Amino acid sequence: MKRILITGAASGLGLALAKKYASEDWSVCIADIQDEEGIKIASDLSEEYGNDCFFQHLDITRDAQWQELVGIICERWQGLDALVNNAGVAASGDIDTFSMKDFQWTVDINLMGAVKGCHVCVPLLKESKGFLINVASMAGLLHMGGMSAYNVSKASMVAFSEGLLSELDPYGVNVSVVCPTFFQSNLAKSMRSDNPDAARIAARLHAGTGITAEGIAATVYDESRKGKHYILAGTRFSDRTIWRLKRYLPAAYLGMMKSNARIQFADRNPSSAKEGFSTRVLRSIRSRVLG
Repeated sequence: MKRILITGAASGLGLALAKKYASEDWSVCIADIQDEEGIKIASDLSEEYGNDCFFQHLDITRDAQWQELVGIICERWQGLDALVNNAGVAASGDIDTFSMKDFQWTVDINLMGAVKGCHVCVPLLKESKGFLINVASMAGLLHMGGMSAYNVSKASMVAFSEGLLSELDPYGVNVSVVCPTFFQSNLAKSMRSDNPDAARIAARLHAGTGITAEGIAATVYDESRKGKHYILAGTRFSDRTIWRLKRYLPAAYLGMMKSNARIQFADRNPSSAKEGFSTRVLRSIRSRVLG
């Protein structure tokens, strides 16, 4: 029996991952704060696939709840083969207007929730020589302005995963970090922002990509088993191109980011920025490359 714990598994990508692993004969622990949905999902998966799937309430920011869950897993399964730190939240806002309380909230969930999960689960993964999969974002690799809290939380997740890659290699634990771009999900529902239109805009971007959580889940399943560290699931050609630009031509990448910021400023402040030919060209490039 292969055993996996997935956080945030009652909806979105977590749910798609739970279904994918259950369909591949894994027993799945659905860990989430959404009790009603989580209980039903675990029951449905057990009935459909005949695996030992169960739900456990988990607020990933609570140390005691992590400890309780690990105790349950050890008693029920006698071990763990994979951990997916998927639970997360969205946030956007300029550094001088976004509240520090919401900044801390973003980091506590997106980064420290995963850190706490690794702290208590890695001993089990060392025993099984298992898989650790941290879900970050393309925002962990490419850092747009007006998203500092989210950027920091996801870039930290990438750095955290890179460090664990070498730290856990002697124990036979494979570490992957997933960096998808916008895909069809409900992440915008819990979004915190200093812009009242941000959630609506984010929801439109997520819905309009045509990239599904199921497609990303399938990629994560396949590429993590192959030992791939960076899993750029669901990313467009343009995203990968910009990431390569950042790695090999950082000055050009930073110039592009500044140009994008000037366009955003002009959009928000039409009276203070005259749009000339160069700005129109940049806007055209931005619409094609940055989505």
